[in-house]
Amino acid sequence: MEEQQENKDAAAPDKKKGSSMKTILILVGVLVIEGAAITAAFMAFGAPPDVQAEGASADEAAMLEEPVEELVIADRYPNTKRGRTYLYDMEVFVVVRRKNQDKIRTQIDGMTAQISSDVRELIGRAEPNHLLEPTLATVRRQIRAKLDERLGMDEDGQTRLLDVVITKFTQFRADM
Repeated sequence: MEEQQENKDAAAPDKKKGSSMKTILILVGVLVIEGAAITAAFMAFGAPPDVQAEGASADEAAMLEEPVEELVIADRYPNTKRGRTYLYDMEVFVVVRRKNQDKIRTQIDGMTAQISSDVRELIGRAEPNHLLEPTLATVRRQIRAKLDERLGMDEDGQTRLLDVVITKFTQFRADM
């Protein structure tokens, strides 16, 4: 009886081996057929066409609205509000739309002395704490207001200036 029990136990793992082997063979067969079908499809329809990338096409209206920078003034201006004379070496740029760039450049070239006088007056009257602001927000706002007055509005009724940028603003003591 013990021998029959051992024979049954030995036969059971063989059945498991056989069924798992069949499953593996079926799976491999399906994968081979699937691979052959995909390869045949690519051979029948050919390779995908080559793709050429083109740069973004900016339309004319968008290009005219792009911001550009124009140098307005680069000079030194005095301030004596602290009881001592300080010179402020500065460069001022304006940011304008490309469509207004030529007109702004022509106006700035024609009004260089007036704009320089306006900026000299602003720096001369400025309070010391305004000249020491990290962002120079007050000075930039005052310069923008003066330039808006001088340069006027564009044909759409918008201000021509998008922003005023002060790239250099160095303080020197002048009365040593």
